[in-house]
Amino acid sequence: MAHVVVVGGGPAGSAFAITAARCGHDVVLYDDGRRLRSWPGESLPSGGGELAASVFGAAILDGHRRAYGTASAWDSSELVAHDYMGHWAGNGWILDRARFDETARERAAESGVKVVSEKVTAMPEDADWVVDASGRAGALLSRLGVSRITCDDQVALIGVVPDGGGEHVTTVETAPEGWWYTTPLPDGRRVVALVTDSDLVGLDRHATWSASLAATTYIRELARDVSGVDVRAYPSGTAYRERMVGNGWLAVGDAAVCFDPLSSQGLVTGIVMAARAATMLGGDLDAWEADYRVVLDEHLAVRDEYLRSETRWPDATFWLRRLNPPG
Repeated sequence: MAHVVVVGGGPAGSAFAITAARCGHDVVLYDDGRRLRSWPGESLPSGGGELAASVFGAAILDGHRRAYGTASAWDSSELVAHDYMGHWAGNGWILDRARFDETARERAAESGVKVVSEKVTAMPEDADWVVDASGRAGALLSRLGVSRITCDDQVALIGVVPDGGGEHVTTVETAPEGWWYTTPLPDGRRVVALVTDSDLVGLDRHATWSASLAATTYIRELARDVSGVDVRAYPSGTAYRERMVGNGWLAVGDAAVCFDPLSSQGLVTGIVMAARAATMLGGDLDAWEADYRVVLDEHLAVRDEYLRSETRWPDATFWLRRLNPPG
């Protein structure tokens, strides 16, 4: 039995903690509450709910909204629907992210994990394993000098508005400045987000968001009342650590790999890979890291192919960068 310290109480950290405890390890999970400020509008793709439930139990999906498909206007002015009902894995899920995270931490405590509401300011010295699950910041890895490699400098400009109706689907539409998505939330509101490059955002991010929204065809109809909306910026680029495993430490979730939101892959991958790592403590974690890098490489290949398929604005800076990436 190992003494394991997990730093970060998001889904990946909780998944690791729960699984490690079930494997007989002594686990302490530190959470300072900052994960409660995660961006809104998180979703699980088709089959993702079942994967999350396999780690946290079926109750992890209570209070969330089933998603029955997506609709996208990509490289076309036509909105094309993609129905999950015909998908072998079934429906997806639209999450209340704060509730999802809180339930995950509750399941950790019920599994025998000691949950401590404190911020960790230094590397724990009494642990056999320290797990960095602190999100994109990767606070512990940064202290160890493990470099973070960024693939782009994307941000998501996100506003939350009253939901004026529409189907329970995520709608995606491209624009010269980047690409938009909107999704209803379980609480009767709607997320409206522009994904673009940080240097394409003007000094007034609300003005950038509003001007681009006004030029969309489908997103603006679903957004409806955007008066007085508070537009916030969230990092949304793809990034990864040069190493994910070391002597007595490892990284999971966004501390290890951040996925482009276009894939809706980040949350469920973080949960699954964290749980798998917990079963391999004391084993061949180098093989786990190698598999994680395969997942990342596949993600980048699919992402790049999809982004290059949008050819309507070849001279717009955002898309020109995707058609002709550096190097």
